[in-house]
Amino acid sequence: MKRWCHQIFWLFLAGPFAVATAQELSQSYRLIPGETYLLSLDIQQNTRSEAGEGDAITLSSTLEMEFTVDSLKDPDLIHMSVQYRALSLAMLAPEMGMDINSTSNTSPLLTSLIDSLEQTRFCVVTDARGALLQQRGLAARFGELASQPARDTAELGVILQTLKEVYGPDAFSSLFGLFITVYPVVRPMSNWTNDITYYFNTRPVNMVNRYTLSRTTENLMIIQGLGMIEAGQQFREQTDMGVVESEVTGTQTYDLQMDRVTGWPLKCVSRQRVVVETTIIESAYLPEGLKIPSYTETVFEVNGSKLNP
Repeated sequence: MKRWCHQIFWLFLAGPFAVATAQELSQSYRLIPGETYLLSLDIQQNTRSEAGEGDAITLSSTLEMEFTVDSLKDPDLIHMSVQYRALSLAMLAPEMGMDINSTSNTSPLLTSLIDSLEQTRFCVVTDARGALLQQRGLAARFGELASQPARDTAELGVILQTLKEVYGPDAFSSLFGLFITVYPVVRPMSNWTNDITYYFNTRPVNMVNRYTLSRTTENLMIIQGLGMIEAGQQFREQTDMGVVESEVTGTQTYDLQMDRVTGWPLKCVSRQRVVVETTIIESAYLPEGLKIPSYTETVFEVNGSKLNP
């Protein structure tokens, strides 16, 4: 009788541990060297400002990223090469006289720059939880694009700056942080927090993402999250209005479906709302201390898969 009770006691202790171990295996990336994983994004963004009537900016962007696993080391370090595919960009800002559209075939320069980006392969290193540790090659490529000869240097500057804000090194790091840096440092966990640096219109802001493992199925992990841009971060800039100081606040929601086998994102709908309050510090035509808020709402639709050989 004592022996039987003793066995039941140890089974009771081992049961939760066995479940925890299974959960731990699912809360990380288990990618295979030589395999390629895809991430497709559709980004729709609208910005309105109280600086003047009709002062609005709309941005629409679609892109695919191919992540090819080159090697696994230590064994938690994942070395991958990345390539952009199917880039499409439309940006309309009537008050700024800006109308950029890669599908209209009206700008050979824009088409050429996008083609060059799609031919670029750059490298990243991440850990098993999805934290971006290194990024190499993308910044150098943008430097090469900036130095190329162009008939209209002003047009080159505007287009290149827009492409950099949407597809450049900081933009890539932001998207990586939002949709790949998902898993907890310590596993297993049902609730956890990840801090990332998110670049909003070139401004690096601290974002705190809080996640909950909502449920699991045979094939999926359902993870829900809420991100908060930390208040109190201020940026001083020289703009057309003069010297200004901006403060960025905002929230973002996540509804993630992650593959149970590989850990790769399969689907996510994410909504972001950011408020930028701009204060006039020094201006030739605006009163000092004037506060001008702007509001940006962005919807991200993300789909992931493994590329079949």
